[in-house]
Amino acid sequence: MLHDAARYGEAFADVYDDWYGAAFDTDGAVERLRALAGPGPALELGVGTGRLALPLAATGTQVVGVDASPSMLERLAAKPGGSAVTVVEADMADVAEALAAVDGVPERGYRVVYCAYNTFLNLHTEHAQRRCLAGVASLLASDGALALEAYVPAPAQEVPRTSLDVARVSTEAVVLTATEHDADAQVVTGQHVELRDGSVRLRPWRVRYVTPEQLDAMAADAGLVLAERWSDWRGRPFDEHSDSHVSLYRLEGPR
Repeated sequence: MLHDAARYGEAFADVYDDWYGAAFDTDGAVERLRALAGPGPALELGVGTGRLALPLAATGTQVVGVDASPSMLERLAAKPGGSAVTVVEADMADVAEALAAVDGVPERGYRVVYCAYNTFLNLHTEHAQRRCLAGVASLLASDGALALEAYVPAPAQEVPRTSLDVARVSTEAVVLTATEHDADAQVVTGQHVELRDGSVRLRPWRVRYVTPEQLDAMAADAGLVLAERWSDWRGRPFDEHSDSHVSLYRLEGPR
């Protein structure tokens, strides 16, 4: 049985770049991360196929990437510059333990740890999210920071219990998205259902959404305090109308 932490990456590795590669402000994120990390080291949680890690490493920053999916990491390694990113195959919920078990990888002293585009929410239990944050706090340099990007969830009562939508249509395939919402657990379970040439491919995913305030509380319990929050990587102001946030956390007090 596929390890649960790797399930998303293994399901989407073959289409991730095609489906999502152009959907983000990669340049803005890399510019922000380079300013935070300098020469590094920097650590990406859920590094995937290297959308951010590769261009960040190309600026001269030392980058380590953690991902539970072998298929995602294989695609990263095959890209130009892939050897510049040190990768660790592991569940990011246990990131500190994973790094400690690998020779030649910095175990602490990271100038920035970052987690982009809802990847943190793929940790779909509160316990896993809290373990991840505690691990990050133990890895940061005294002046380091955690940069975490996520969407701002709608009020639970406004999210339907189930949904079925058309996600993508091309001349080769149709992709439907089916979801089920557990409001008590704050979990959305979904399937991308790809119909192609008479075949059906299921691509499962699951997220545990958190409000910015809930994230702040969990971070505080791990010894991290909110330093700044923007609506995007370019630092646009965050307000009540923002549908996403990039939150920057730093260690609370001297270590």
